[in-house]
Amino acid sequence: MSVSLYNQISQTADARQHKLLLILPIIFLIISKNVHSEWNAEVDTSMYHTDDIGLFSVTRRLSLLEDPTQPVVDRPDQGSDFIYEPNAELTWSNHNSLGEFEAGVDVGGYVFIDHSDYTHGFYQLQIGQTFFTGTEIKFAYEYVPDLFLGKNDILSGESEQEGENEELFSERLTSHVWTIHINQHMTEQLTFRLLGRYGLRNYDAPFQYRDINFWTVGPHLEWEIAPGYELLIGYHYERGYTNKHNARQLLDDISYINHFTSAELKIHLLEKLSAILTFDYEHNTFTSNFDEDIHSSASENIYQGEIELLYELNRETTIKAGWQHGNRKFNFENKAVRNNNLWLGIEYGFSL
Repeated sequence: MSVSLYNQISQTADARQHKLLLILPIIFLIISKNVHSEWNAEVDTSMYHTDDIGLFSVTRRLSLLEDPTQPVVDRPDQGSDFIYEPNAELTWSNHNSLGEFEAGVDVGGYVFIDHSDYTHGFYQLQIGQTFFTGTEIKFAYEYVPDLFLGKNDILSGESEQEGENEELFSERLTSHVWTIHINQHMTEQLTFRLLGRYGLRNYDAPFQYRDINFWTVGPHLEWEIAPGYELLIGYHYERGYTNKHNARQLLDDISYINHFTSAELKIHLLEKLSAILTFDYEHNTFTSNFDEDIHSSASENIYQGEIELLYELNRETTIKAGWQHGNRKFNFENKAVRNNNLWLGIEYGFSL
């Protein structure tokens, strides 16, 4: 397949995805009844400390409901920092002849105190329709522009193997991710979810040869085991593809097969105090067929655990604090990379 044809197909797919997101809300709004609608808002602010700024965004988004397959970070151990996260979400819901329609926008960002290059925002639009049958369909589009991964050299694989000192460049990219969730309430205690994703990660020069498109499928299961105990488990299978023609020029192909599984247990300890325990496991197998590429026959294992405490001050306000520890290792590395994140935050939700 030629490069021009490859780009044309990608652009056509992007255009169709954007048109779909514009058409669906119009369809649901046409059939909506205006007799009862509701606006809700949630403001969330947190302060973090991380011992690895290069891995902070990657680790914080390693979640079933986030973007767990963040870009490859070739150079972790970039130092520690404090990070401020402001976040605001606005939703509008309305009953219609099918059930209930909901639309929302979520805007947030990570503001690094001492390493401002890593500061970036993330934006999400979502719509959903809940039917009287208990089925819920959600569509979402997420945009993360100008994500800084750190300084990197063009020939990272060969340079690490040969110990050469190459010129370093800022590695940045922009992500577009389209997601669909199909939820089915099996019983009052059990909900099954099917997830599908398609995404693009477009790198800035001089790393544009790493541009990648990917798709994801996977099931989730939400289960209220007993009063005060809620479990969320899930699995994702993902394929990521680069343009082989571009990757061949520098023998740097980050195409991959990803397996991700996660389990999250929420325990209501007291009337207003809850704890969330999370364990994530991710395995990446790189599919480069260039013998000189460091990613050829490479794989990566990631283990991550998290505990978060939630205390409800009142019906609208919740204080949260947590700790997250991660361990990741490529099969060509001698030792694993470990990182820790600590945070304290507050959430405030209200109706308009």
